[in-house]
Amino acid sequence: MKGKTLLSLAIVLSMVLGVLPFATVKAAPCTISVVFENGLNNITKAPCNNFIVSINIANAPNIDFFDIGIQWDPAVLELQTGTPADVVEGGFMKAFGSTVFPGPSVINIGSMPDIPCGFLTGGPAHGDGTLFTIAFHAKAPGDGAITIMDPNVVSFLLLGPALVNIDATVNGVVNIPLPPATPPKAIITSPVDASTVTVGDTVNLVGTASTPGYDTVPAPGETCPITIYEWTVDLHNGTVLDLFGATQSFVCGGPGLVTITLTVTAPDPTPPSAPTYVDHDSTSVSIMQVPAATGPNIDVYTDRGGQGPLSTYPFGWSDAYGPQEEVCVYAKVTYNGAPVEYKPVEFVIIDPFGAERESRTAFTNASGIAKVCFRIPWQGSDAEHYFGDWSIYGTVDISQVQVSDTVMYRFGYLLYIDSVTAGGPYHKGDTMTINVHVSSIAMADYVAFLQITAVDEADVPIGLFTAVITVSSSGLATGGTIVIPSWAYVGVGHVYVDLLEDGVWSGVPYCPEASAVFVIVYP
Repeated sequence: MKGKTLLSLAIVLSMVLGVLPFATVKAAPCTISVVFENGLNNITKAPCNNFIVSINIANAPNIDFFDIGIQWDPAVLELQTGTPADVVEGGFMKAFGSTVFPGPSVINIGSMPDIPCGFLTGGPAHGDGTLFTIAFHAKAPGDGAITIMDPNVVSFLLLGPALVNIDATVNGVVNIPLPPATPPKAIITSPVDASTVTVGDTVNLVGTASTPGYDTVPAPGETCPITIYEWTVDLHNGTVLDLFGATQSFVCGGPGLVTITLTVTAPDPTPPSAPTYVDHDSTSVSIMQVPAATGPNIDVYTDRGGQGPLSTYPFGWSDAYGPQEEVCVYAKVTYNGAPVEYKPVEFVIIDPFGAERESRTAFTNASGIAKVCFRIPWQGSDAEHYFGDWSIYGTVDISQVQVSDTVMYRFGYLLYIDSVTAGGPYHKGDTMTINVHVSSIAMADYVAFLQITAVDEADVPIGLFTAVITVSSSGLATGGTIVIPSWAYVGVGHVYVDLLEDGVWSGVPYCPEASAVFVIVYP
């Protein structure tokens, strides 16, 4: 298969460049390596985690085409989706012209025999870079080798195509340790936390998404299925309902707050258990029982929540917004619960200092909803002056009765870096540990691309660490490690930390950069 792919692409390339006789070209030795996210050829990943592998080339001579196979242990590793989409062309060849990258022609369990790439126009490529990346999933405990198979690199210089000498291939190893003893996890998918229900309606309780536990005794351990689903429904009026089963229901009897708790129990089917194994877990949600609406009513909310008497934020709040983001605000106008169409609603936007920033009018549609959108001001170097809590008022007249509602939101950097420390002092060859604390003004979780760059006293970059992190409303303590190279300059260096919304090349910063100093000493 590989020979056919190499031959067919070589024929296409030779047609583009002209039909020339095959000749031997002496090329500089080069190395093809498996490199993980930490910049090394080995990494440790917990089971069920995803990671990206780069196939890099170093000291490449002038090349026009490559064809590389990859093999891995299918008992330990698997592709994230199991499709060619898991393989993405790197930037090495693309930096020199237009390329043809068909991706892997065959994906077998544990191997991809052909991953070719060649120039359509442009080239040749030379130097160092990433040929392609592969998205993997840590499947099961063990040491998973990722092996480069029979790499072919072709040059079309001088008299024709010739295979380039590859000095070495460096394979990679993923260590997937045994998971710790893990308790079951109670998950409530219905009702949704902070939702509202009308008195007399049936509330469905669904806990089928809950996950079993895992015990590690005897090694490697076993799954512990959930055997008991117990619901406790506190109506906060002296009545507490106890219900059993993965799904249940009850009828709202009167207005007020209701707290619903699900407790799951997953005993070890073959004891004894590890001392750290806990066989139960609980989680709770709150809902509001409300009477059927009577008379005129308006509910103001944004495209990030705040609808109804309960929401993901406290009463009357939506989630936060960042600099220059667009805010869309809605008002639902009803009479006795039915939507009121074609009523003008006045929206007034108030900044954290109580000043009116904007006033808008919109008419309700057939669903009784009026909508306006505006973009948060970002006024040069004074922009952060307006960070804080903003308010939006909505007012409408229904049958000569004026009703109003307010929604608030917090404006600022959605994620921001609280602190950075780099430790030290360090010697050349030491591993520097950078500790970073990230905070959030949002209630929703946000995914960020963490990038840490280290430079020595001469401002020479000496290391880069990247990771994908998820920051919740309570913040996140995170960080990374960088090995001090032997050629680094002795003295005071700096680490710079950035939080991006996407990957390295296309990421937009969430917030200003943060930094810290460290010291490299000699000897």
